[in-house]
Amino acid sequence: MKNTLYQPPKTAGTDRLLIRFLTGIAATVFGLGVFGIGTPLVQLAGMAIAMVVAYEWSVIVRKSSRPSPSMLAMIIAVGATTGLTALGQFLPAALVLAGSLVAYAALAYRSPMERFWLPLGIVYAAVPWSLLITLFVVGGAGPWILFIGLSLVINADIAAYFAGKHLGGPKLAPVISPAKTWIGLLMGVAGGYVVAQVMVTWSPLTPWTFALAAPLFAAISQLSDLMESSFKRRFGVKDASKLLPGHGGVMDRMDGMTLTSVALMVFYLSGWY
Repeated sequence: MKNTLYQPPKTAGTDRLLIRFLTGIAATVFGLGVFGIGTPLVQLAGMAIAMVVAYEWSVIVRKSSRPSPSMLAMIIAVGATTGLTALGQFLPAALVLAGSLVAYAALAYRSPMERFWLPLGIVYAAVPWSLLITLFVVGGAGPWILFIGLSLVINADIAAYFAGKHLGGPKLAPVISPAKTWIGLLMGVAGGYVVAQVMVTWSPLTPWTFALAAPLFAAISQLSDLMESSFKRRFGVKDASKLLPGHGGVMDRMDGMTLTSVALMVFYLSGWY
């Protein structure tokens, strides 16, 4: 009998896209509910996401989901940093983050892998979500920038995934992420831009300034996605966890916010809104 390689059903990609789309809609609805309730649910949600990202990072680096002291230390450090940020204690949060990095690197001195990658995971999980929580805590235009930024990134991700799967085209970074295409990048930027412009009309933000900034935010979110893909490829992992259907984990769903959080904070501090 002639051996043939297994070919996945053609509907598999469509089913995954549908699941991804529905999960994105559910996340948006959940986000609306969280923002509608406000304090302290927004801060708690940000803390929870950051701590789950820390857990998934540990799973990838250690190649095990089994709890360990190093995993617990990561989660506690990220939770403490984001928790203090949620309380408006920005300097103590920064000191806790710095102290955690030094302590973690010292305790893991026997393992070069853990000494570098696990402290880096604390930064990867704690810093972006501390910045996003800060946007909410400071009030004024901050919460609007946060909410529109989150919606922009989520929808840019869905648009890029759809275009990459169904429209194809030249590969964007075949070594890092073979599925991503230039058309997907452009569709992601366009999709995020449209969502942001619709939402900004209901906000106190100036539409034309956000019209100029939104494409940049969407492009940065796609770059952030590639950065996370590069990290997972470094460790030979496709999915960080199965916590979100149709996604490679919470890290995969929210990876676009890693670098975008910095851009959103710069936008807020500039006062250009």
